[in-house]
Amino acid sequence: MVHSFDGFNHLIRLDKGESVVGSLQKFIAEVKCEGAWLAGIGGVQAATLGFYNLETKEYKWQDFKGLYELTSLNGTIALNEQDEPVLHLHGTLSDGNYQTIGGHIKDLIAAGTIEIFVHRAYKPIHRKTDQSTGLKILDLP
Repeated sequence: MVHSFDGFNHLIRLDKGESVVGSLQKFIAEVKCEGAWLAGIGGVQAATLGFYNLETKEYKWQDFKGLYELTSLNGTIALNEQDEPVLHLHGTLSDGNYQTIGGHIKDLIAAGTIEIFVHRAYKPIHRKTDQSTGLKILDLP
């Protein structure tokens, strides 16, 4: 992973074989990021995606192997109730037949490269647990 900073926004480049989640966690620790919006594109050779079931309050995870275009990666960086940074990522992948899959990203492994744009928040973003859904939702004033 390499990244650059223009005074407010960051650009991150992942190379083949690098983990999106692992690289973003390393990035967050390096730059002390307490809130941001993320967007990305690139190529993926492996993915673990999830679907959240509101009734059971659990994710159903599925692994995908093979080459995919990462047509959309979106998400946030926020602080949990213990003030630890957490990622919330969603994505859409397209296969060689132009069919798409998508969901909550547990992790992605870069194929050729993945490019991620990080727009820092002006102040920390926080999450709190919502008892009715089991989700850690944005804690907005």
